[in-house]
Amino acid sequence: SMHVGVYAALGILQGVLVMISSFTLGLAGIGAARKLHTALLENKLRTPQAFFDTTPIGRIINRFSKDIYVIDEVIPPTILMFLGTFFTSVSTMIVIISSTPLFAIVIIPLAFAYIFVQRFYVATSRQLKRLESVSRSPIYSHFSESITGTSIIRAYGRQNSFILLSDKKVDENLKSYYPGIVSNRWLGVRVEFVGNCVVLFAALFAVIGRNSLSPGLVGLSVSYALQVTMSLNWMVRMTSDLENNIVAVERVKEYSETETEASWLIEEKRPPQDWPSKGEVEFKNYSVRYREGLDLVLRNIKVKVNGGEKVGIVGRTGAGKSSMTLCLFRILEAAEGAILIDGTNI
Repeated sequence: SMHVGVYAALGILQGVLVMISSFTLGLAGIGAARKLHTALLENKLRTPQAFFDTTPIGRIINRFSKDIYVIDEVIPPTILMFLGTFFTSVSTMIVIISSTPLFAIVIIPLAFAYIFVQRFYVATSRQLKRLESVSRSPIYSHFSESITGTSIIRAYGRQNSFILLSDKKVDENLKSYYPGIVSNRWLGVRVEFVGNCVVLFAALFAVIGRNSLSPGLVGLSVSYALQVTMSLNWMVRMTSDLENNIVAVERVKEYSETETEASWLIEEKRPPQDWPSKGEVEFKNYSVRYREGLDLVLRNIKVKVNGGEKVGIVGRTGAGKSSMTLCLFRILEAAEGAILIDGTNI
């Protein structure tokens, strides 16, 4: 009865520890995902217009959809599974070595073979995952553009060509996805081989030391060795999945740290409560470009509009009429000069 009570206590303790670890990891995963999503959203809401002019919309959608999904739903269970398989593998090795000490002779070469296979696979699969993520963005971009221009596509009868183009983009994505599946099979064969070597040597050393080992210890060693193949296989897979999916965090973090516009509120530079009181607008030697490295679209503009005046901006296409309006709303930032409204530099 004492043995049964100890066994029951160990079972209850294991259940409590598993529940605590699951809760801890779940809450930590939710907190991390919320911080990453909030940082990405805040950054994109304050990103200059030039970023959206040069970045395909599919890449941004990919960050907010697939990458956030991976951070929310895939990474936390992967970490939990990795920790479970890691401790299972370590405990199995400890049981085998304590039961058949001769097994310690082969543990080092088997560990080297295992680590080599793992490193080779993880490096390859990580790059394949990155290529697959990059080739997925054009699919989103094309689909979004097709939905936006549906009426025009139908009017010109170009449905088939757009479907064909979408299929080509999916095929390009599968060129990176399929090798990932092949690399999984490559890994499976080699890890199964290492696991079967563990079973072989555990059984071999049990036979060699049969005179000094009890049947119970031999059975314990071999039964644990039979389980190690599965745990080793899953540990490598979880390690590689973790490294592959961490790419999503890297991609989200990259777009969370892009250049942003100036702060919306700067307390020491806030205008008076009654501003603007006159409505006087003045451009002082104002120059602007759409983004860094491009030519100026407005150069040394000098104009003053008194309060209450109605002024029309006239010019040919490309003269800069829209650009002046964008500057007033600070969608474009000044390269030189300033815009004053009632004497306050905006």
